[in-house]
Amino acid sequence: MIPTSSEKTYTDLLIQYQPKLIKTEEEYQRALCIVEGMMSGELTEAETMLFDLLVFLIETYEAQHYPMGESTLVATMESLMHEFDVPPATLVEIFGSVELVREIINGERGVSKAQAKSLATFFNDLSPGLSLTSKDFGK
Repeated sequence: MIPTSSEKTYTDLLIQYQPKLIKTEEEYQRALCIVEGMMSGELTEAETMLFDLLVFLIETYEAQHYPMGESTLVATMESLMHEFDVPPATLVEIFGSVELVREIINGERGVSKAQAKSLATFFNDLSPGLSLTSKDFGK
């Protein structure tokens, strides 16, 4: 794509925004504001390149300053069941009884490798955009 006279080139955008490694909370907030502003409209190719760079810098900062712990089976199950409005009884086919489902949801029992695989398949079938594996359920 050849930029029109009103479109800024990637170099122009780099000069304007001067992206760099984010080291302070102020720089982090500034980058977030820029990215949020860019999310509200269609981006040119140059703007998309800047957007991707800023998102990478933000994610790098967040990984260092706001690390997320490993997800637990209970947290994963609760989140997915809530998001897809899945009552415990629906998972009886995978676990065999409502009591077992409740024990797993309460963290009193783990899941087998086969059950983890079945859970991944079950939730992936609910939403084609998911790509869960048995590892997402601890196996």
